[in-house]
Amino acid sequence: MKFGILLTTILIIAVSCKSSKALAFKESLDQFERRAFEIVLGKEGPGEKKLKCLVKEDYKGALAAVEQQREEFDKLIADIKKISTNNISEGESIKTAALEYYQSLEELHVFDKKEIEQQALLRTLKENQLEDASNKLIALARQKKMLYNKVHKKEALLHTAAKSFEVANGF
Repeated sequence: MKFGILLTTILIIAVSCKSSKALAFKESLDQFERRAFEIVLGKEGPGEKKLKCLVKEDYKGALAAVEQQREEFDKLIADIKKISTNNISEGESIKTAALEYYQSLEELHVFDKKEIEQQALLRTLKENQLEDASNKLIALARQKKMLYNKVHKKEALLHTAAKSFEVANGF
């Protein structure tokens, strides 16, 4: 009888520890998502700064904002790499999917640097050079479209991994 109570208690503790680790892990992932939102769309974040500078045709300021986005994404990605997935069901797969998603999101938003540099160049060119520069801007838009497609694919993989994680951990 005492052995049964002891065994039940140990199992309850083991399950609750596992659940609390998974819950803490999920909360970390949610925080990373909020940080990424702030980087891209947050009020007074680098994404908004970049857009404000572009509206004013302040290409130097826009490039500085892109660099700030790169730095903040790099910190976010480094923080994701640090979190532990020990004994968390489906933890490693969702961590990998999150890393790949945020890396592709960074790649997409840092790509703006090339477009901004090209727009700044367009302002300085004479008529005979404008057509070549405009064609390059169109080529950059095509490359950016491929980056958007990559982000969408990584987001779908992250969504699938998140569903598996939630099911495996009883959320």
